[in-house]
Amino acid sequence: MANQRTVVVGAGIIGLCSAYELALRGVDVIVLDQGATFESASCGNAGLFSIGHYPLTKPGASWRGLRWMFDSASPLWIRPSFSPALMHWLWTFHTHCNQAHMERCMRTLCAMGWRTVQALEAMLDSESIDCLYRRSGWLDLIHDDANLDAAAHEGRALSPYGYRTDRISGAELRRRDGAYRDEVAGAIHYVDSGIIHPGQLVRGLAQALVKRGVEIRTNTTVTSLTRDGGGRCVGARLASGEVVRGETTLLAAGIWSDELASSAGVRVAMQPARGYHVQLEGVPQLPITGGVMRETFVAYNPMGSQLRLAGTLEIAPVGRPWMRKRMNALITGARRYLHGIAAGRVTQEWAGYRPCTADGMPVIGPVRETPGLYIATGHAMMGLMLGPVTGRIVAADICGEPQSIDEEVLASVRPGRLPR
Repeated sequence: MANQRTVVVGAGIIGLCSAYELALRGVDVIVLDQGATFESASCGNAGLFSIGHYPLTKPGASWRGLRWMFDSASPLWIRPSFSPALMHWLWTFHTHCNQAHMERCMRTLCAMGWRTVQALEAMLDSESIDCLYRRSGWLDLIHDDANLDAAAHEGRALSPYGYRTDRISGAELRRRDGAYRDEVAGAIHYVDSGIIHPGQLVRGLAQALVKRGVEIRTNTTVTSLTRDGGGRCVGARLASGEVVRGETTLLAAGIWSDELASSAGVRVAMQPARGYHVQLEGVPQLPITGGVMRETFVAYNPMGSQLRLAGTLEIAPVGRPWMRKRMNALITGARRYLHGIAAGRVTQEWAGYRPCTADGMPVIGPVRETPGLYIATGHAMMGLMLGPVTGRIVAADICGEPQSIDEEVLASVRPGRLPR
C-alpha cells in the first residue's frame, strides 16, 4: 500500500484517527481541513470515553423530543421548521426509536466499544500523547430515587456484551467522593469506560501524524469531490481551484459531509445538532471521575483544575447564533448534583455542531456506487469515543484487510442502509 495515496477530508477525531491507521499501514496520506486550528466538534465533546453507549434512537426518544420542542432550554430542542429535509429526518428518526432497532445498534456499538479502547490505548502508548486519559469509568448520576431502578436496568442490559456496571447508593457515593450533594440518590458506575481531554487528544494526534510524515493542510476549504470519466472518485477540489488527487478519498467532514458527498452523486442524510459546553475554574471540590446527570442530561468531566459541563442537542439551521439560555442550563442543571458550582468561574464557552443520522448510527465504509470514495461521519455525540475504532475499520476497508468485527455486525454502520 506504500504507493497508494488517500485524501482525507476533515481533521476532526474521525479523520485524524483514520489518517493515523492508514499511515501505520504505509499509505501516503494527506489531510485537508477548512479550520485554522484543531478545534472541531471533537474538541467540544464532554470527554467521556463511554464505551457501550446507547444511540440517540432509544425507545421513546422521539416522543420525549416532541414534548421538549416547546421548551428552548430543554436537553433536546428542535427549532420548528417546515423544511422537507428536516421533516423526513424526524419521521425516519421516529421510526427507528424502538427496541428492535436499539438491540441491533447495541450489537454493533458494544463490539466497537471494546476495540476502540484497544485502538486508543495503543495509539496513546505509541505516540506518548498526554490527554488526561484515565480508565475510571463514568457515572450515570441519579438525583431522584424513583429513577434508580430504570437506570440500573439499562446498565444490566449491557452485561451480555461483557460490560460491567455497579449500583451505588447515595451514601456510598458521597463516602467515595465528597463532590456530590446530599440530594443525589445514587449512581450507576459504568466500570469499563474512561475520561479524557478531547482537545489535547486531537492536538496530540495531529502532532503525531506530522511526525509520521502525514501532510495536514489547514485553512483549506474543499468545495467538491472529483470524479474521473468512469465515475471513480479521484480526490477533492479546493476553493482555490486546485485538485488534490488520490487513489482513494475519505470523507470525514462532519456536518459538511452530506453537501460534499452530493457533489459525487451520493447522499448522506444528516441533521446538524448543536452541542454546548462551559468550562469552570475554582470549583472547590472536583469529582473524581465524570458522568451524566440523568434528570438534566448534563455531562460533567474533571479536566485538570477545571470542570467541563456539556450537553444539549439543538437541531437548527447552521449559522444561527447560539442561545445563552441553553448554555446557562448546563450550570443550572449541574447545581442540583454537585457542590460548589456557584463558586466556579467560567473560563470557556463553546457551541458546535455534531452530525446526526436519522437512525442514530454513524456511516462508515466504501460507497459502492462511487468507487474510490469512503465515508466516515454521522457519529453524533459518539465521535470522540468511536474515533479510534472507526480509523481501524476505514483502514481495513481501504487496505483490503479483514475486519476485526463481523461484517453482519458492521451492516448497521455501512453506507446506503438508510432509504434515500
